[in-house]
Amino acid sequence: MKHILLLALMVTAGAVNAQLYFEDFDSYAVGDYISIEGAPAWAVWTAGNEGGDMDAQITDEAALSGNQSLKIFGNLAGGPMDVILVAGIEGAYEVTFNMLVPAGNSGYYNVQENQIPATAWAFDCFLNGDGSMVYSIDQQEVAYASYTPGEWLKLTHLIDTDSDLMHLYLNDEYVTQLPYDGGQIGGVNFYAFGDGTNLPTYYVDDVLVDLTDPVVDNVKLTTPIDCTFGPNPAQEFVRIQANLDNALVRILGLDGKVVLQERRNDLVSGSEFNLDLDNGIYLLEVTNGINRMTQRLVIQK
Repeated sequence: MKHILLLALMVTAGAVNAQLYFEDFDSYAVGDYISIEGAPAWAVWTAGNEGGDMDAQITDEAALSGNQSLKIFGNLAGGPMDVILVAGIEGAYEVTFNMLVPAGNSGYYNVQENQIPATAWAFDCFLNGDGSMVYSIDQQEVAYASYTPGEWLKLTHLIDTDSDLMHLYLNDEYVTQLPYDGGQIGGVNFYAFGDGTNLPTYYVDDVLVDLTDPVVDNVKLTTPIDCTFGPNPAQEFVRIQANLDNALVRILGLDGKVVLQERRNDLVSGSEFNLDLDNGIYLLEVTNGINRMTQRLVIQK
């Protein structure tokens, strides 16, 4: 197990008990720039912009614990605020932080595979203004979840650079397993970005980096998707019920083109989908990013 910046993290955190790093932002003054007062654990994306528009400041507008947090905000196109919690560690670690995305806003973060920014992205996460969350790897959507805008969300990542796996938990509930092919946990990038419709604004609090047990492959233990739907043939709508809530529902033509796509978090109780499709044979797909169910759907009006 290799620790590249572990000593710096321990010094910054005070090395209390077994925690390698913990930050609640309450030891700073409101208005402090994190890459200046929080260095070397925190940095801006591009060196030389410390204390400028790219840097994030401590605020007392919102907090999960104590009275302060780190505020990230910017414009619809993204930026300019762009800071990183630098790690540069290898092995099995827990990386946990809490985010608050106010109603009417959106948020974003990513994990870098190298402590040098922009070397490689492990994954991206978009917290959309409608409460949906999308995880992507190499610009391909791989997992979906949901959160409540205006409420604090705890995000826990158990990352193992040896097994090349990550387990994701939201509010301490297991969500999914994702591949992690980076040689390092380079750092967490909090960038002022979002869904492109709602202004990016969010708060970060209670950041933890700590050792964890090796992350093992649990995909084989994942419950397969059990899904029923009807009527089939359908006319104006189809009702879908499944054994999971957070999923992506897609309807595809036989040529493979997606003609309808919605992220849903209400499938356990059953949910209706309005259909505006021509007569024909389609494929109905339900996926949670790991498992996938595909069945034939006939539209007959």
